[in-house]
Amino acid sequence: MFTLKYYDKKNTFDNSILDKYINIMDMYDRGVIFFDLIKNIAYFNEKCGNIFNTYSDMSKIEKFIDGIEKDFYKDDEKNKEVKLIDIEDSITYAIKHLIEEKRIKYILCTVEKKANAGNSKEREYLSRIIGESSVMLNLKEKVKIVGRYDSTILLLGQTGTGKELFAKAIHDISPRRNKKFIVVNCGAIPDSLLESELFGYEKGAFTGANSNGKVGKFEEADGGTIFLDEIENMSQFMQNKILRVIEDRKICRIGSNKEVGVNVRIIGATNIELKKMVEEGKFRKDLYYRLNVICFKIPSLIERKDDIFLISDYLIEKYCKVFRKNIIGLSPKVKKLFKIHKWEGNVRELRNVIEYAMNFENSNYITEASLPNEFIGENEVKIKPEGIVPIEEMEKEVLRKTLDWFGWDEAGKIRVAEVLGISRSSVYRKIAKYHLDPPDMINIS
Repeated sequence: MFTLKYYDKKNTFDNSILDKYINIMDMYDRGVIFFDLIKNIAYFNEKCGNIFNTYSDMSKIEKFIDGIEKDFYKDDEKNKEVKLIDIEDSITYAIKHLIEEKRIKYILCTVEKKANAGNSKEREYLSRIIGESSVMLNLKEKVKIVGRYDSTILLLGQTGTGKELFAKAIHDISPRRNKKFIVVNCGAIPDSLLESELFGYEKGAFTGANSNGKVGKFEEADGGTIFLDEIENMSQFMQNKILRVIEDRKICRIGSNKEVGVNVRIIGATNIELKKMVEEGKFRKDLYYRLNVICFKIPSLIERKDDIFLISDYLIEKYCKVFRKNIIGLSPKVKKLFKIHKWEGNVRELRNVIEYAMNFENSNYITEASLPNEFIGENEVKIKPEGIVPIEEMEKEVLRKTLDWFGWDEAGKIRVAEVLGISRSSVYRKIAKYHLDPPDMINIS
């Protein structure tokens, strides 16, 4: 049985062979497991962790290793396929022997998922959600599961995180995919009109009503999914009506006493802490719990920084077609700016910044000059050139090292003054200024 350890460039291990190969392994665009057959340790990279969901538990990767151990001492295996019960996709792997002193001491195993034909549609819909960070992969796995069923879902997330995109993916994965996906922004419709928008009305129901009446959004979504965005903006009256729909699956048009059955899946979304609104009496507790059967928090862009460049590349490729330009990516300086920016508008803000830059950029990379002025102004002061050290900090360190070398006694300080080209009194002043003490002196206060 192997001891499993996650590796990346930041980690160091007592293994010179692993240190030698780690940069090469990170170049692979696939999962990698490095087996140390002497110490019985298996090191795996982030992509491998994503394939086997190791952030949840290690059981899947352990089963995979148990299944391929029989191949360790055969000739190098290339693109061999294995199907594990707990993993929906087949796993394709290749084994490479690393030989030392005519013995196989280490094994390099590359791993990839091979999508089953039955999952191709799910992958197509989820591929529209750009993100390979562990938090996004975990969320997409959960979406893939709940999409098959009909439970009511509540999506929480800041503005611009892609709540509607997730709602659409849930609909597209579900058996309801061939029916309508109806979006209603509850914050964009005045409360006086929201009731007629959602439930419809009979002809002559009120002054100015359409002479033929109107079908409401719930009826329009029959058999499909209705997405209620910004639900926190609904009045208590509308909250009560939505609660009745969830409980009874029936609606009643304005101006009618006849109830009409509706078969819809309801997905709600908000960028407000609804639980706090419940505590303040601004949102019905019973509706909150009926909506909150399954709750997903869509991470902000700052919570998945690893996806910023991935999304940027996707957007650049998209806008290259629109603007008929050949821009490859972001310049190194822009990448630094993107890393430190707060992205309060999340993916929507990133999209706007990229689109703005694509209008003005004429080189092969998006440069600082093509970014919005306010974006530059917010971030340029935060960037500190690498390797730059304040003069006083440098002086303090040089003085300390020189004193350590020549000694902290009187003779040593005279020698330090000579070497540094300063007076002995300057040495004493700087020692006091920087609060320097000999390394063996214990400071008691």
